[in-house]
Amino acid sequence: MSLFTGGAGATAFRDGTEGSGAYFSFLKNTPVEINEAEVPVKILRYGLAQDSGGAGYWRGGTGTTLKFQTFSPNTTITARNRDRCLFTPWGANGGGAGKPSSFYRNPGSNREVNLGNTDVVSIDPGDVIEITSAGAGGAGNALARDPLRVLKDVQRRFVSVSAARDEYGVVIEGGEIDEQATLALRERMGSATKVNGFGFNAGRLEFESTWTRSNYTVLINALLKLPVDWRFFVKHRVFESVENLRLSGTEVGEENIKAALRNVANDYPEISSELAFF
Repeated sequence: MSLFTGGAGATAFRDGTEGSGAYFSFLKNTPVEINEAEVPVKILRYGLAQDSGGAGYWRGGTGTTLKFQTFSPNTTITARNRDRCLFTPWGANGGGAGKPSSFYRNPGSNREVNLGNTDVVSIDPGDVIEITSAGAGGAGNALARDPLRVLKDVQRRFVSVSAARDEYGVVIEGGEIDEQATLALRERMGSATKVNGFGFNAGRLEFESTWTRSNYTVLINALLKLPVDWRFFVKHRVFESVENLRLSGTEVGEENIKAALRNVANDYPEISSELAFF
C-alpha cells in the first residue's frame, strides 16, 4: 500500500505544503525499495507533480505523482478514494485553482487509457500506470508574487518555465529573470486579469454552466421523492441524458431535466408514481 496525497492549500501567510494535503492518522508511504522487493513492479518515477499547485501570491502545494511498470499477468491495481478528477481545489482571494488528479494506463503511448476515477483495474505484463494527485489552490494575485520566489520554484521544479511566464508573468531566460520583459508582461496580463474571491477550475465552471442551481433543484426535488436505494441510479441516468444533450450543443434547462426524469420513469414503472409530478 502506498499513501497518496495532494498538496496543501496556500494560506494568507505562506505557500501550501508540497504533497501533504491531508491528515492520515500518521500513515506514511511505502518506500520504493520495499515495493520493488515485494511485488513485481518497477517504480519509474515518484515525486512532486510540477505545475500542479494553483498560482497565487502564495502558491498552492504541489500534488504527488507515481509512475510504475508491472511484470506479472492478472495484476490488479486498486486506487481507492481518489478525488479531484473534475472539481479541483479552488483558489482564494484571486488565487488560481489547483490542477486535477489523473490516472493513466500506458501514458504517452498509442495504448494510452485515461482511467479517470476508476477504483480497480486489471492490467497486463509490461503495462505502465501513472497516478497524479491534485495540487492545491493558491491565494492572492499571482502577478503580485515576488519574481524571486517564482524563480526559486522553477529551480526546485515545482513550477516550469512556461508556467512561470503564463501564470505568474515572470520571464526566465537562461535560468535568470528578465526583469524588463517581466515588467512588460505583467503589465499586459494585469490589464486582462480579473481578481475574484474564489478561483474555480475549468471543469467545475463547465459543469456548473449546465447544472445551474435551478436545474439541480429540479433533480434534487425528484430524488427526494424516491426510495433511497433508487436515488443514486436515477441521478446518474439523468446525468447521462444531460451530458448527451450538452455534447450535442443543446442548452440545458429545467424542462430537459424533467424530460430526463420522465424517461427514467417510463423505463422503470416501479418508480413511475414517485416521478409522476414531473
